[in-house]
Amino acid sequence: MINFRYHLVSLVAVFLALGIGVIMGTAVIDSAVVDRLENQQEGLERDISSVRDENGRLRDELGALRDANEQLAQEGSQRLLDGALTGAPVLVIGVRGVHPEGFDDLTSIIQTADADYQGTLWLTDRFVLDDEDERRDLAGLLGFSPEANAGSLRSAALTRLAGLLRQGLPAGPPAEGEDPTPDLVTNLREAGFVDVEGLADDATPVLAPGTRVVIVSGEGAEVPDSDLALPLVRSLVRPRTTLSPVPVLAVDATRPTTAEGETWLRAIRDDEALSAAVATVDNIDEFAGRLAAVLAVQDLGDERVGHYGRAEGAQRLLPAPVE
Repeated sequence: MINFRYHLVSLVAVFLALGIGVIMGTAVIDSAVVDRLENQQEGLERDISSVRDENGRLRDELGALRDANEQLAQEGSQRLLDGALTGAPVLVIGVRGVHPEGFDDLTSIIQTADADYQGTLWLTDRFVLDDEDERRDLAGLLGFSPEANAGSLRSAALTRLAGLLRQGLPAGPPAEGEDPTPDLVTNLREAGFVDVEGLADDATPVLAPGTRVVIVSGEGAEVPDSDLALPLVRSLVRPRTTLSPVPVLAVDATRPTTAEGETWLRAIRDDEALSAAVATVDNIDEFAGRLAAVLAVQDLGDERVGHYGRAEGAQRLLPAPVE
């Protein structure tokens, strides 16, 4: 007769066999999984190595392209643009804070093209008018009440500045017997709203007939484009009975520019009236953009307007040949 001990031994043997089977099966499965993971890891390492090699090659190509672009800018500017703007008076207006390298490249190439450079007017951060002293100072210059709001003061200052640019700024001291009242630019300069570069310390820009104005703003501008650059553009080209519109090129100095990037020029390009009166360039971080700027200024002398670069609203990379 089978006793309890026999049953116990049998049960232990059965569970032991099951345990051994499970352990052996797990070991086999783990080995297969490990082999597969190792193969996958080796494949990933090969892919990563391939991607690194490709990235290295692309970095080398990008470096070579940048070097070629810089060399083209240095060697091609004089040959391609020499004399392109000979005798053309050009005034540059910039908003403080814009990318200095792009701005300097632009003014340099304008002078390389032999333009009659009228200097640069810088509009400073005092035009933010977020300080009581700034508002009081500007109100005093304009003859406004000290309680006038920032928007009204800024609009009036830009309208008057545009009016001076449209009829010509005064040249030097007044003649004998003439009213010696300082001009608006001098007042704005003394109050810190405007800086002048490219001229003697005591001089103000002199707008000869046919002067073309290049307005530069963009990312980093200390005063928002909607408050300063855009209203000035509108004031310069708005039709009036007694003052002719000024030929204007609007430039975005942001670096780098991408096709998807937003620029302050979008508001001009999307406005039917402004886009027909104001030329724009959005990529002066590239030699092609600086070349387009010079050619666009040249076209302004013949009342041709276009929009150039790589951002939204650009028509071409460079102005089309004149038919």
